[in-house]
Amino acid sequence: MSKLNLNLTYSAIDLSSPEFVEKIEKIKNTPTPKFAQYTADLKKLKVLREKYQDKKNIIVEGNGGAISNFRGIYSALGEIYDKNVYLLDTEDPAYIQELKKKCSPENTLVILTSKSGTRIQVLANYFAFQNYPILIITEDNDGALNQIRKAKNLDVSFYPKTDITDRYTGLTESALTTSEIVEIDTEKMIEGGKDMYALCNINSDLKNNIALQIALTLDKLEKIGYTELFLSIYSKKLFGFYNLIVQLYHESVCKKEVGQTIYGGEAPENQHHTLQRLISGRKNSLGFFITVKNFSKNSLNRREPLLTPETIEIPDDLKNIKCRNITLETLNNLSLQDIIKAEFQGTWQDVVDNNIPAIHLELTELSPYSIGQFMAFFHYFTFYSALLRGVNPCDQPGVEKSKENIFGIVEEIRR
Repeated sequence: MSKLNLNLTYSAIDLSSPEFVEKIEKIKNTPTPKFAQYTADLKKLKVLREKYQDKKNIIVEGNGGAISNFRGIYSALGEIYDKNVYLLDTEDPAYIQELKKKCSPENTLVILTSKSGTRIQVLANYFAFQNYPILIITEDNDGALNQIRKAKNLDVSFYPKTDITDRYTGLTESALTTSEIVEIDTEKMIEGGKDMYALCNINSDLKNNIALQIALTLDKLEKIGYTELFLSIYSKKLFGFYNLIVQLYHESVCKKEVGQTIYGGEAPENQHHTLQRLISGRKNSLGFFITVKNFSKNSLNRREPLLTPETIEIPDDLKNIKCRNITLETLNNLSLQDIIKAEFQGTWQDVVDNNIPAIHLELTELSPYSIGQFMAFFHYFTFYSALLRGVNPCDQPGVEKSKENIFGIVEEIRR
């Protein structure tokens, strides 16, 4: 069952046109991507979860796909038990000193994630925390990180033997190892991901394939001049996926001078600044809005009952105060969920009134199953977006050279 609902009503695109039928036929012979074929071995991950269950602090190090997948998962699903989770995506010495002050080696696990094991940052941060318990997540390769792991006999969780580009590894051991250690239900995530992969297979019915629908829509809109995409996420928990969505799309699609630039951020906050760009700026930008239908089902801690919506109660002596065109009594007995929905609906109406193409993707709830679906959707959406533009969805030529440059610069510093 899909937990994602799609509204393309105001996208100005007719998916039933012969143009799109022809595009779909052109990519139908593409093999099923490796990310949609793979299933993680959760038994090994649960052993690591058991071993480190007494660690109070978890420091998670990584860059790009090595951390953006877990950042989204933890933001959406992480619960505060007796653990503190810190994300380390920098070599910033001030931040690392701050972490060391907060986290003693006795109570802390440091998780270093690097597919190749050759990032200079992961090596620097290994040595910064070498006196701490360390878990390595990497490929079983000749990379420096894996060689260190062997030399120091450190625990390891390997990336899939099947080569899957790092940004697509959110439903593999890459991100699920750390998710298990912080007690997230990874089995339900995988179940949701597999169900969405099936819905979004190239041979599935287009009316159910929301990933291909949005990919076709954005490809068409780009060709008629909409080169920027305002991404607005109406959920603080779901906003943790913003960096991953940007990475997936920019690295997979934006090459050979094609692909839209994503900007935007967390809503409703961005309504107070960046919405101005969409509504009144250059007319080359479309809206992509992500919302959650039911916030009342967000309690993921199995020790607690389901959350109930927070209700606004207006005291009698304040009910007649006016705010714009209403009195405060109008808010009485409304829930905060009602208010955030109204925030989105007001923005959506403004976008429609200004004839701006708009897409609305709604999660029915935040749960391990729906988050698995959400991640799988974005995997297939970016994969199809790249194919439709004739570029490789699994390479990133625009970032590799900078990684190589770093090592040459380090040698210069040593001299």
